[in-house]
Amino acid sequence: MKKLIVPFFYERRVLYLLYLLIIGLAVFTFYLYSLPLQAFWDSFLFTVFLLGVYSLVSFYRYARRQAQLKILTENLVQSEAKALFPRADTQAEVYYQEIIRQLLAETNIERSKGQKAKQEIFDDFGLWMHQIKTPVAALDLLIQSGNSNPQQMKAELFKVNEYLQMMLNYLRQNLDNQDLMIEELSIDTVVKEVLRKYAFFFSQKNLQLELKQLEGGTVLSDKKWLIFILEQLLFNAIKYTIDGKITISFIDNQLIIQDTGIGIRSEDLPRVFEKGYTGYNGREQQRASGLGLYLSRQIAQKIGCRLAIESTIGQGTTVSIFFPKRRPMN
Repeated sequence: MKKLIVPFFYERRVLYLLYLLIIGLAVFTFYLYSLPLQAFWDSFLFTVFLLGVYSLVSFYRYARRQAQLKILTENLVQSEAKALFPRADTQAEVYYQEIIRQLLAETNIERSKGQKAKQEIFDDFGLWMHQIKTPVAALDLLIQSGNSNPQQMKAELFKVNEYLQMMLNYLRQNLDNQDLMIEELSIDTVVKEVLRKYAFFFSQKNLQLELKQLEGGTVLSDKKWLIFILEQLLFNAIKYTIDGKITISFIDNQLIIQDTGIGIRSEDLPRVFEKGYTGYNGREQQRASGLGLYLSRQIAQKIGCRLAIESTIGQGTTVSIFFPKRRPMN
């Protein structure tokens, strides 16, 4: 309480100095006109009494206000902070309190968004862990069985590397890096760069590959993110194609990846790009996280592309990437 006395009088110094000035002028006036000071002293004592009552009431309200403000500072980011504001005495305080309320509301919104984003990343990491366990378990089984087949082990290690790369790109996507480099790319060069990476799987599964109208085709895109999308789509095509062939063609500014795999059920098609949705095939084979296609669509939108998918059970799946005809505006 004692700590409040000095700041209380300091904040009202103008009032008390003005009172002393008025008293001084009154004394000086009485002196100039040779008036008796008895009437002055009666008025002086009366005004001092009123000033004392005012000071006591003001100090009580001042102390209560300071206590409320202290509580407010300790609970500044809490949603209930609005109710802790002391009553505004001036219009300026009304405006200041409204500004603080708006800032608090925005802070709480951003705080909720941050918590939600952290929870989403945590949940997605759980999905990714489920996916990467499959090749790790396969490697463990190969080691325990004593069947150290180099080709199979190489395939499983390749999958582990792919899933690690996918998680790295997922984190980059969530950080929303503004590192896009939209340029004119040769679709033939980009596709063949991705195919070289997966050549091992084509030979391992004895899959045929057919390329159509890729030479001379160009698109506007970011090479790094486009390669990531192609890797996800091609890896899915290889994974779900037991035998047959995969056809990659470029027609009318769209890249088409078509396989003769097991296909996707019609009821699963509308949701294949949703995060965490694996569909019947993913659940049946226990090797899907539902992140690959989701992340592919997110990145496609980021670079101005659009993904579309068609499929028939037992006949295969066709995924199309529609490229922008002009440079996307970020």
